Amino acid sequence: MGKSRKPRISYETSFRAKVLILALIFGIAIFMIVYYPLLSHQINPWGVAAPKGQIVLAQNFTIGSVNYTNAVPVTSQNNILVLKGNDDAGDTLTMRMTTPGWCIDVWVWGGSSKGWGQKYDCAREVQLSQYAFKRIPTHEANEILYWYLETGYVIVFHKEGSVQNYELVNFTVTYGGETDWGAFKVSLERS
Repeated sequence: MGKSRKPRISYETSFRAKVLILALIFGIAIFMIVYYPLLSHQINPWGVAAPKGQIVLAQNFTIGSVNYTNAVPVTSQNNILVLKGNDDAGDTLTMRMTTPGWCIDVWVWGGSSKGWGQKYDCAREVQLSQYAFKRIPTHEANEILYWYLETGYVIVFHKEGSVQNYELVNFTVTYGGETDWGAFKVSLERS
């Protein structure tokens, strides 16, 4: 009885196999670094980032010739309304109140000679240009763009009638065929 011999792989074949495996590893690494993020990139869905149920303070203020009592102003300074999305899906977006009794006023600055002009007066639905918002990217890997109201625009949420403390106010925003909801609770100042 003789010993069975294991077949041996030649040095050339072994070297070629090692080079092929190494090339395959580098190919997969390059694919994962370069192409995979491009192929797996998910478009950031458009929507309302805020408010999503936050408590906001109602204010008494005057803009133009209108006096507001227990109203919620949205300005470029307070950033109460924040939208998000990367796509440029059209020129206008639609904001609609869904809470009964509440409405929206939109004011636009016309310059020092004209002052504030009221574009909408107690409307249940308003249309705003996408250019009424500035888009600021985050420093996250997928570069989400957040939309903040531009200087020169004021959106006022107010109610015809008395406002209850911590009253929930709901609205929707539609842009590019997609609709998302927003909501806030109104906190009244105690004197």
